[in-house]
Amino acid sequence: MIQNLTNKELGQRIKDLELRLHQMETSENQYRYLVDSTSDSLYLVNEKGRYIFINDNHLQRLNLPAEKIVGYSYNDFHSPQQSEDFAEKVKQVFNTGQSIQDEHHSPNTKEYFLRTFSPVRKDGNSQNNIAVAIVSKDITDRKQNEEALQRSEEKYRLLIENSNEAIFIIQSEKITFANKRFPQMLGYNLPEILNTPFLQLILEEDRNMVCERQQSSLQGEDSTNNYIFRIINKDGSTHWTETNSVVINWNNQPAILNFMRDITSQKKTEARLLQAKKMESIGTLAGGIAHDFNNLLMGIQGHASLALLMMDPQSPIHGHLRTIEGLVMSGAELTKQLLGFARGGKYEVKTADINSLICRTSETIGRTKKEITIHHNLANDLWLTDVDSGQIDQVLLNLYVNAWQAMPGGGDLYLRTSNIILEEKMFKDYNGKNGRYVKISITDTGVGMDEKTKERIFEPFFTTKEMGRGAGLGLASVYGIIKNHNGFINVYSEKGQGSTFNIYLPASAHQEIKEQKAEQNMEISRGTETILLIDDESLILDVA
Repeated sequence: MIQNLTNKELGQRIKDLELRLHQMETSENQYRYLVDSTSDSLYLVNEKGRYIFINDNHLQRLNLPAEKIVGYSYNDFHSPQQSEDFAEKVKQVFNTGQSIQDEHHSPNTKEYFLRTFSPVRKDGNSQNNIAVAIVSKDITDRKQNEEALQRSEEKYRLLIENSNEAIFIIQSEKITFANKRFPQMLGYNLPEILNTPFLQLILEEDRNMVCERQQSSLQGEDSTNNYIFRIINKDGSTHWTETNSVVINWNNQPAILNFMRDITSQKKTEARLLQAKKMESIGTLAGGIAHDFNNLLMGIQGHASLALLMMDPQSPIHGHLRTIEGLVMSGAELTKQLLGFARGGKYEVKTADINSLICRTSETIGRTKKEITIHHNLANDLWLTDVDSGQIDQVLLNLYVNAWQAMPGGGDLYLRTSNIILEEKMFKDYNGKNGRYVKISITDTGVGMDEKTKERIFEPFFTTKEMGRGAGLGLASVYGIIKNHNGFINVYSEKGQGSTFNIYLPASAHQEIKEQKAEQNMEISRGTETILLIDDESLILDVA
């Protein structure tokens, strides 16, 4: 056919062919330029994993000329493990005709790549895959940022999860996030606490205050973000907590971030210190009252005695005066108890064996209160103490009687003694100093006390007995006497579970009791001198 063409037609044919070749060359150069100018690596492999095409970016990455790569297998340039993983993905694309992605880490360069494996089809036929195209994108910066973010998140997670404070978020009045300390503090597990209305966990008396504070914070008003309230544990008990709150954005919604710590121990310490100061003030007052009252009683007693000396025993008034003397003696007993509670109530301090005092006093109570059974567990090597034995007897008898009254139907009374070495921090709430102490424990199986009663039992004139059944000075005098002996006392009791009174008395530096022998043939001294009597109370001077 070419021979039949005219020269003109032949020339046109040649020009058309040259144009098509030029267009093909131009198109190929454009595609090649496009492929080589991309920042990603692009290469084609056959089903055996051999390179059949590679762009400039990947050549630079492998740092080899094209003739050293094209025709060679992927495993010629990579480790066996990497080659095996690559071969599996190529095979998967050939078999399924579906694109897949993976993240590839180069152990040599420490770089990360996102690889996309796509099928190359002949004539667009999905059943005729002739190669696999791999586009490898450098994501090293992104991965490093992700790892840095992950490390940062892990650091903050460790700080939050290992915090001694309960950290939680309230959103729409419900708990939407909490660290592990928060459910631990309340006795719950985490799933139980999440999505729980926070106000349900707060003691009813404190709910309004907490609700108002949170609403003020959410509304942007100036409000104290530090507040104290009581929270209810799963077992029904309550804890004092101090909470710091701040408004944050959580999941694109306003929320309250809370940092809460348990201050129950601190509150109890404050209550004990307040109680101790109150008792000290009451003790000072009681001592003053007892002193003045004792002077009045002495005046009444003196005048009654003088009147009796001048009166005929057969007079009907004589009996009334005797009654007055008896009543004065009863008043003196009350005064004695008040003086025992007040400061400066120690009179005759001697080295004594507490075990002996307990045995003597418990024998007395055992004879009169047959309905209680007394159990002794006394230390054989108990340290001696420097005490006023009469006052310690009074302490023990008061506690025995208190225990007996707590067991109206009878019960058991346990008396224990032991040696104990205390560190100052162990009982700092009671102003206890470190050193050697003798511990006395008196436990009954009676009705027990609630928290409010325990807080007041050592107050003068406080009593749970019926009117006329007690003056409320027994335990007050116990407290005062022990305090004046540089000791301290604490109480453990629950309603229906009995009570335990623990007394701590400092051990004596002298661990031997010196027996004093009575002097024989004592004579009464007589003289003719004048006695000077001084007193600041005129009624005492008058009767004297």
